[in-house]
Amino acid sequence: MTLPPFIRENVPLAGLTTFRIGGPARWLAEPANRSELGIALALARDFGAEAKILGGGSNLLVADAGFAGMAIRPIRGDFGILEPDADSPLIWRVGPGVRLERLLAVLADHGVSGAEFLAGIPGLVGGAAAMNAGGAESGFGQFITQADFLPFDGDEQCLSGADLVFAYRSSPFLSGAAIGFRLEFRRRDETEAIQARIRTFREQKRKAQPLDSPSAGCVFRNPPGKSAGVLLDAAGCKGWREGGAQVSGKHANFIVNLGGATARDTALLAGRMRMAVRKATGIRLEPEITLLGDDPAFAALGERPA
Repeated sequence: MTLPPFIRENVPLAGLTTFRIGGPARWLAEPANRSELGIALALARDFGAEAKILGGGSNLLVADAGFAGMAIRPIRGDFGILEPDADSPLIWRVGPGVRLERLLAVLADHGVSGAEFLAGIPGLVGGAAAMNAGGAESGFGQFITQADFLPFDGDEQCLSGADLVFAYRSSPFLSGAAIGFRLEFRRRDETEAIQARIRTFREQKRKAQPLDSPSAGCVFRNPPGKSAGVLLDAAGCKGWREGGAQVSGKHANFIVNLGGATARDTALLAGRMRMAVRKATGIRLEPEITLLGDDPAFAALGERPA
């Protein structure tokens, strides 16, 4: 059949991820509005194919053989909206395709404060919402008061109130595609003061994390009351290497692509890290990165994130 122009076949995904790893998607959809998004999901169902939101590709490890389903990047057109509400400068309409750094810069220009802790986190608003990006006590979900959402297997929904339950690396958006958000911030400040805090948060992350090397962010979730990075460091994982993949010497919960790393290299290295912590402490680390596609080596990371 003839596909609509926003859907392509057999598209390499490595260059669309921050890890720079992985094979092609059977189909890649880049819709510009909710109608095109609905068409992509309907076609995936017709093909009997799994659908997955790719977004900015910043928390993702794609299998070397690629992904046999429909990868979807809702970052163009309507998905890039970023505008204040007419009734309040603290309320904004934001699309899932807006880069976090752009959101912070625009908010600062308008004197809107409170989200500076997100500085230095790569990726898009949609991914930040899905993973409730942030720290242990501050997550992106706190700003979302309403969201238009299209489940992979259902009709469009408008989520608010009790529908919007967030937890550590968990949100209502993991089973479909967010279309747009209503974000509400709590305070205003001088633009210069906000920009200074953004620079501070960004520099703190740069000192602690290997932001200049290809990676997918933290490999494992923090166990309750503990830091996965601290556990991995204590287990001696820093500097470990498998092929082109290496545990960062700056942060033991990051694997970096030294050049030419494969998904198999990365998964086997992550499995060694996980086993080292299990042997030393009895703690079973769970992956934070999303695994896309099938590779036997992925079994080393245990269960995939929901």
